[in-house]
This record gives sequence, structure tokens and C-alpha cells, in this order.
Amino acid sequence: MKNAKSARFPILIGFAAILALVGGVGYWSVGAEISGAVVASGTVEVESDRQVVQHPDGGVVGAILARDGDRVSAGQILIKLDGTFLKSELAVVERQLAEIFARRARLVAERDGADTLKPADLPAFALYEPTEVQAHIAGQRDLFKAKRESFQQEQNQLAEQQVQIERQIDGANAQISALERQLNLITGEMTKLQSLFDKGLIQAGRLNELQREEARLEGEIGRLTFLTAESRAQISALAIEKLRLTNNRREQAITRLRDLEYTEIELAERRASLTERLARLDIRSPANGTVFGSRIAARNSVIQAAEPILFIVPGDQPLQVRVKIDPTDIEQVFPDQSVSLMLTTFNSRTTPQIPGEVIRISADTEADEASGARYYEAVIQPDPTTLQTLPAVELRPGMPVEAFLQTGNRSPLSYLTQPLTVYLQRAFREQ
Repeated sequence: MKNAKSARFPILIGFAAILALVGGVGYWSVGAEISGAVVASGTVEVESDRQVVQHPDGGVVGAILARDGDRVSAGQILIKLDGTFLKSELAVVERQLAEIFARRARLVAERDGADTLKPADLPAFALYEPTEVQAHIAGQRDLFKAKRESFQQEQNQLAEQQVQIERQIDGANAQISALERQLNLITGEMTKLQSLFDKGLIQAGRLNELQREEARLEGEIGRLTFLTAESRAQISALAIEKLRLTNNRREQAITRLRDLEYTEIELAERRASLTERLARLDIRSPANGTVFGSRIAARNSVIQAAEPILFIVPGDQPLQVRVKIDPTDIEQVFPDQSVSLMLTTFNSRTTPQIPGEVIRISADTEADEASGARYYEAVIQPDPTTLQTLPAVELRPGMPVEAFLQTGNRSPLSYLTQPLTVYLQRAFREQ
């Protein structure tokens, strides 16, 4: 009997202990409150986005003057591109422009009928290499001289022909004058003989002879008069030919100048473009900050046009934390929400959590480039006062962060029953 009583006593004590434990746990699960939080991971970033450095034309890297981690100032040269090809192309274009410049000077002189070529009177003389220009000018001056001499020879030949024809006209006029004097003499003599013939004092033979001579002289005068008129027509034709040669020379110069102008405009635009591209060979920093994410490994690397080369993380911008919120938790996240930030880079035992608050939430979900998962982005502002009290903690862009976005307090029992409640709601809902 005593043995039975002694055996039940420990059992009763055990049951009592179990009941006390269950009751205590139940009371704690109902009465206690646990602070809830949405856990999200993210990184430290500057308030304004990092600035990408690109080049509109691309090219071959000639020198690398800044690498990842280097602090740079706005306007500082980061990379120099090789300009050998551009300089060679620019030299070719400028030689072509120099030749066009000299040709234009010659054509202007031909258009204006000038006696000499004066390139210094034309604009933009100082733009091109003087030595190169002078060489082309010398060649064009020789060509101008040769063409002008040829033109002048043609003009002189036509002028000589005019002089010869005028001399022929003068000779014909002199012959006409002599014939007219002879005709006047014959006419007077015929008048006298006619009077004698009418009186029967002479025979008709002499009178007929003079009449035949008179007719011959009149015919010769008519022929010479016709030749004189024909010669004057030849002089007019020669004058027209001289004018035609002058006009043709001028019109050809004007036409070639117009064609040359189009070529000159095209080459001038190419020269301006090449000069601008040469000025862009030095890739400079757009802002003060730190070089990050450089994609150029060594000299002679090829940069594609508009391709990101590196990034500049501004050094004078306040830091923020950007975290990814699961879409199922977005209802529990709101602006001005208190946040505890844990910097996983530092020792968690010696580095306290940094308070902060949510300042912005994205309006829609974004897709993770690596996994394709959807998420909302929340921007958190760390408490600057707390950061000042932690001199050993230096935030740097890119540091990983665990963020605990505080929600309402809940009992432990609600954490245990919520999954079961949700399951039952789905299980008993009519389809």
C-alpha cells in the first residue's frame, strides 16, 4: 500500500508540472506581445543614382588614368582614347579643303576677269595649314596663268583677224574711191563725146567704148561695196566670238564654283565633326565621386558607341538604403515606417542596429534581372544622428543590409494559428 502511494506521488508531481508548463505557455502565447517586422535585404546607395560614363562615338583606349576605387573630381580625365585614325582622317580632309581653297581662288579670279590670283582676299584663310595652302595656291596660280594666256591668245587671234578684215575694208574703200573718180572722169568725157556725136562730128565707136568702161567701173564698185559689207559682218561675228569666249570662261567658273561650294560645305562639316570627335577623346568625370564598375581592362581595348564604360558614385551625396519587398508583404509597408538596419558587413555583436524610416515606396513591382522575381523597392533613410555616434561604422555604396520594417505587435498564439486559419479558409471555401 505504501509502495502504491509512493509511486503515484511522483506521477502527480509530473502531471502538475506539465499542466503548469502548458498553462504558462498558453498564458504567455495569449498575453505576451511580440514586435512584428517585415524582413528585407538591400544595399547602401547614394541618394542620387550613380552616374554612368559613356562615349557617343566609341574608339580604342589609349590610356587609363582612373580605376575602380579612385576618387575623382568633376572634369578630371578618366580615359584617353587613341586619336591616330581621327588625326589622319582630319589631315586628309584639311588637305582636300586646302586644294578646294586654292581652286576657289582661281575660279573667283576667272569669274571676275582678274589679271592675278589673290587668295588672301578670300575668307577662312587661317583655318588650314598655310604651307599646304601655299603649295596648292602655287599650282593653281600656274594653272590660272596658263589658262589666261591661252584665253588671251584666242582673244588676240580674233583681234588680229578683225584688224586684217578692217584693213581689207580700208583697201576696198580706197579702190571704190579710185573707181568712183575714174567713173566721174569717164562720165564727163562721155558728156562731151555725146555732144560731138549728136552733131555728127565723131563716130559712135569711141562713145561705145566709154560706155562699156563706165558699166565695168560701176560693176567693180558694186562688187567692192558688197565685199566691204561682208567684211563688216565678219568683224561683228568676230566680236561676238570674243564675247562668247569671255562669257563661256565666266560661266564655266561660276558653274565650277557652285559645284565646288557643295564639296567644300561637305568637307567643312566633316572637318567640324572630326574636330569635335578629337576634342572628345578625353573622357572626363561628370561629377565628384568614386570610380566604380569599370569595364576597361587594358590599353587598346575597344569601346563601343554609347556603351557604359564605368560609373561614378557621387561622394558628396547622402547615403540611403534600397531594399526589395516581397509583394505579399507590401500591405505592411508604408511611408515613415520605423526600420532597424543591420549592416551584415560588420560584426553583429559589436555593431548595433541603426534606426531609420521608410521615405519612399515604388508604385509598381519591378523584376530582378537575375532571377526574374517581382518585388517592390523601398527607400530607407538611416538616422544621421546615430551614424555620427558610430565613427567606426563608415557606410559605403554597395554594402549589403538587412532591414527590419517594424509592423504591429502580435501574440505568439496568432503566429501559430494564422497558417491554420488561412488553410481552413481556403479548404472550406466553395469552388
